[in-house]
Formats: sequence, C-alpha cells, structure tokens
Amino acid sequence: MIQLEYSINKSDNGVNIYESRLEGNKVFALGNLCMDIGMNLHKFDLDYTYTDVAERGMHFTETYVLRPEVAISYPFGKEWSVTAFVRPEAASDFQGNWTKEGFNVSYGTYFTKTWGHGSGAFSSLMMGAEYSTAFGKPRIVPILNYKRKTDGRLSYAIGYPHTWVSWTLNRRHTIKPLLDIDAFYAGVNAVTGYFNDRESRFYKLNYLNVSGSVNYEYHFNQGWNLVAGLGYSIHNELERYQDDDEVYAYETAPAPYISLGIKYNF
Repeated sequence: MIQLEYSINKSDNGVNIYESRLEGNKVFALGNLCMDIGMNLHKFDLDYTYTDVAERGMHFTETYVLRPEVAISYPFGKEWSVTAFVRPEAASDFQGNWTKEGFNVSYGTYFTKTWGHGSGAFSSLMMGAEYSTAFGKPRIVPILNYKRKTDGRLSYAIGYPHTWVSWTLNRRHTIKPLLDIDAFYAGVNAVTGYFNDRESRFYKLNYLNVSGSVNYEYHFNQGWNLVAGLGYSIHNELERYQDDDEVYAYETAPAPYISLGIKYNF
C-alpha cells in the first residue's frame, strides 16, 4: 500500500497545522514468518499567525518526521501469532546539529488471537505494549485492539492503535469514520539573541492531536483510490521541551480540518 495525503487543521485562536504525508508498506512471506516493511514521511508546517509568541521569536515552521518500520510475525497454533517491531525515527527541522535531539526509537510486541464466525466473518484481538512516540514524548503505551469483519461490507476496530468503522457501499464507494492520533516528538534548533550574543539552542517539540473524521474512498481503478476526509480536532497540544522539562506550551485549540489524498493497494 502507498498513500499520499494532505490535511489542513486551521484555527482562529491557535497554531495552524498543515500536514503532508507519504506512507507505504509491503508484506513478505518468509517461511513461517511474515515480515512487514513500512515507511512513513510527514511534513508539518506550523503557522503561528494567531498566537502570541513574538517575544520568543521561535517559530518552528517546518518539522519533518521520517519513520521506517520493520515488523516480524510468527504464528503458533491455529489462532495465535506474536509480532515484534522496531521503528527508528528521525524527527527534526533539520537545522544545525539536528542529530543531537532529532532521533527516537520506538519498539514493541503484541499477541494476536484470530477466530472465525462462519460465512466469512471473523474477529481478532491484539494485546501487548510498545515504547513509542505515538502520543508525543516517548512513553510506554499498552496495545489493546479488537477488530471484527461482519460480512463483505462492514468491518470495525476498537482500541489502540486503531478505532474505525468501514462500510463498503459497493465496489467503488467506501465510507470510513475513524478516531485518529497524530503526534511527534521532534528535535528543533533555535537561535536567540543578536550579534555577539547569538546563541543556538536545541529543543524538543511535543505535538499531539486527537481527531475524529469521516473519510470517503472512491475506487476508480484497479488498486487505486481517491480519499477525502472531513474531521474535527478534539484535543490539540504543542509544547516545547529542553532537557526533558517543558519550557513553553503554545496556544492550541480544537478546530475542524479537511484532508485529501490518493492510495494504491498492491
């Protein structure tokens, strides 16, 4: 799967977020093992037009997040499998000596139980934990996710990392309401002072956005899909850290957003 998406999260009294996303993955069978290799590239443009940060002079307008991932699954028994993954991450504005604060590593493991209900319906339950930047600043996050496919048209997932409902109207049209978490913990470089007093400082930006949306997919050719979404940012936060201590929280506010994209399924 390869997907390209652009979204606008705009508010009249907070930091506006413009996000471009390119992601993809490919699954390989290796005997009894299954390897999933993925890549995720985000570009965040931050607009502070409606915030009061002039005296700090630190507008980190471009932040990039590059996340390759390798996951290996091993089945045991008829219904169980165990999966381990590692996700190194370069997250930075790539200014100055970005390597000092711009690298994170996420990793985790989970068990999956899958069982059938007849007539093509099935369920799966994931249980495990990860250490990741899924909510911004790295932390341990429990994994608990239930998925159910009821028939050829309706499926849903509840929990973390996926919460959504997918309803296929026909072979070309799909409606998918979902709850999404978007976050990064990025190293950024700021210059303060003037002339001989200029000083370069390294910070971490902690961004977390929890949003709900309704997405529409149009399957216009074999494997190709157009994706459009309309949603609302339920919880939005942007903070600046130095040496793991929060030094400033930017003004943010819930806001509606739109997204457009294209997706290809192998």
